[in-house]
This record gives sequence, C-alpha cells and structure tokens, in this order.
Amino acid sequence: MLFIIPHAKVNAISSCPTEDPCKDKGSVFDKVACYTDVVNVCSLERENMTAQITYLTTRIELTNSKIESAKEKIKQLEDEIQTIGGKIDDIEKTLTDATHILIERIIQTYKVGGVSYFDLILTSNRVSDFVDKIKYVQSAQAHERKILFQLQNSKENFKDQKKLREDKKVELDNARLQLQKEEATLASQKRDKQVFLNVTRNSEAIFKQNLAAAKQEAQNIQQAASILSEAGVPHHVSRGDVIGLMGSTGFSTGPHLHFAVYNLKESELNKFNFDAGYENPFNYLVNKQLLFHVNACDDVTKEDTQKSIGGGSWEWPMSNPGITQCFGHTPYSNAYYQSGIHNGVDMVDSNNILVKAVDEGNAYTYRGGQAKGNGVFIFHSNGKMTLYWHLQN
Repeated sequence: MLFIIPHAKVNAISSCPTEDPCKDKGSVFDKVACYTDVVNVCSLERENMTAQITYLTTRIELTNSKIESAKEKIKQLEDEIQTIGGKIDDIEKTLTDATHILIERIIQTYKVGGVSYFDLILTSNRVSDFVDKIKYVQSAQAHERKILFQLQNSKENFKDQKKLREDKKVELDNARLQLQKEEATLASQKRDKQVFLNVTRNSEAIFKQNLAAAKQEAQNIQQAASILSEAGVPHHVSRGDVIGLMGSTGFSTGPHLHFAVYNLKESELNKFNFDAGYENPFNYLVNKQLLFHVNACDDVTKEDTQKSIGGGSWEWPMSNPGITQCFGHTPYSNAYYQSGIHNGVDMVDSNNILVKAVDEGNAYTYRGGQAKGNGVFIFHSNGKMTLYWHLQN
C-alpha cells in the first residue's frame, strides 16, 4: 500500500503507511505531530506483521522526535536563563549606581536645604544670583524625585526578572525530567520491538497464529461466562481453598495460571466482557517477594529478578509462583494481543501446582476440556470477580 501525503492537510492520515511520511518534516515539532498521527492510526490496524512493525517503529521515531524536541527546549531555556541573568546583573548595577547618586544628592540637598531664603538673599550679590540658587534647589529636588522613581522601577523590575528566572529554572528542571522519561521510554520501545521480532521470528504466520490463539482464548473465556450465567451452579469457597491445578488447557503457551481481576458483581455475570472492566491483580494481592522471569514486565529486562510485589490483602492463588507476564503493557503484549495489553497476570509454580481461592466468595467452575479450557470464576463481597484459567481437566 503506497502512502500519499495529502497536499491540503499534512496530518490527514487515514491508514497505516508502509513508508515513513514524517522523515522529511522540517522541525522536530512537526515530526512529533506527524508521528503522533501515524501511531494513533497504526495502533488500530495491527492485524498483520507489517502494520505491527510499522506501529512499533513509528513509536520509536515519535519518541526520538520528542527527545529532540526536549533537547531544543532545554537549550532554549538555558539561553533564556543566561539572558535573564545578564539582565539581573545590569539591573543590580543600575540599582547600586542610582542608590549612590541618590545618597549624594540627598546630602547636597540637605546642605542647601539648611539655608533659609533670607540667607540665600544675603549671600547673593544680585537678584539673578538669588533666582539661580532657588532654581538650583528646585531642580535638585526634582532630580531626586526622578532618581527615586527610577530606583523604585528598577527594584520592581529586579524582582520580576528574578521571579522569571526561578520560573524558567523550574521549567528547565521539568524539561530535563521529561527528557529522562522519554529516553527511558525509547529504551523500552526498542526492547518491545526486539522481543516482538524474537517471539514471532519475524514471521507473518507465527504472528497471526499468536493473535488467533489469544483471540480464541478470549472467546473461550467469554463463552464460559455466558454458559455459567445461564446454567452455572455456584458453591461457596473460603480463602485458601484449593479450586484446581495449574494446567495448559485452552490456547496456552505452556502450563501456567492466568489470574485476572474484574470489577463485576455476581448478579452481573451475564454482562461479563473479557476485554473490559479488568484491574491490576497486584493491587489486591498481599505483598510478597517473588521471582519475575526476564521480560515478564517492562522493568524486568535483562535477567530473572526477585521483586517485592502486591498492595492488597488477598492471598496469592499459588504458593510461590514465578511471574511470567505482568498486567498491562509488557514486552510480550504486542506480540500476542492486538490491543497490546495483557489483562491479567500469568504465573508458574512447578513445585506446587495447587491453585487456591484468594478470598472467600461464590465460585462458578467451567470445564471446557483441553481445547476450550478450564477455569473458575469467583465473586467476592467487595464487588470484584477473580478469574483462574488454564486449569487442568
């Protein structure tokens, strides 16, 4: 598909391009705007290898442009701060000079001011001398008022410039933080692309196979919820009760537990939507030190890592699992999910495959076999539902 840039409106991008439409943009700001449009369009068309790679590549180019933009902003702010600093130095010198002049004028005026008009008459040889002395006193007083006015203006300007410099320094700090953030994002995006190419082996067939498997898994879970909402018979489970064994039923990449949390009440089971209403399970599970496999999360990139995770009160569904894929965006999510989001947590515990209820509630068990998948839906009193999928037959 050949991408043609419209003449009327540069950012009128209607489909994901196969060539870079932004590389010849004159400024980094124009590139940021252009790449943003491309990313937005391509994010909706990631159904084939080319579109996905274009999406991943364009995200990298967008972040590169943002980095260049941030660098330009930093340079601009540094120049402005330096200029303002020069103005402050000039104003400070003006203030110092004006203050000295004013002090001298006040001293002179005080000396003259201590002489009465009668004394001025006596010390004047003629009327013209007296008039000149009076004019001098009046002129000196007017000049002092002028200096005082200028001094006050300089003081106000001095304060304004100092405040402006402080504001610019804050803006500069924020720009530097933004630059660091964009550089970290760039590293993550480059890793995403490399993981995607590694997982798919740069093969259209493998990529489509991954998407199809993930789509089928979602459909199986959706179908399970639909069947259970009509004919499912719940049974009460207590916290820690064994509800199944870790398995690989359904479209699984290997034995593991897919654990997810949804904001869904038992009475709303018929409204379950696999792709909506999910939340981060780590927010509900009790804090625990666990092994995270490399590339399980965006912050685990080089090797398997021990991390402390969990911010809630629920028990873990497995005794001591290793995390193979986190919730949300992960290095693997672009290779397996069209949305680019993993809506649960994948975990493995080869030493203890028991799967337990994280808290008490009403459990609905679905057995679809090796092809359809097995799982349990548990509804809890806090309005949340937990999903346990890929269980053994």
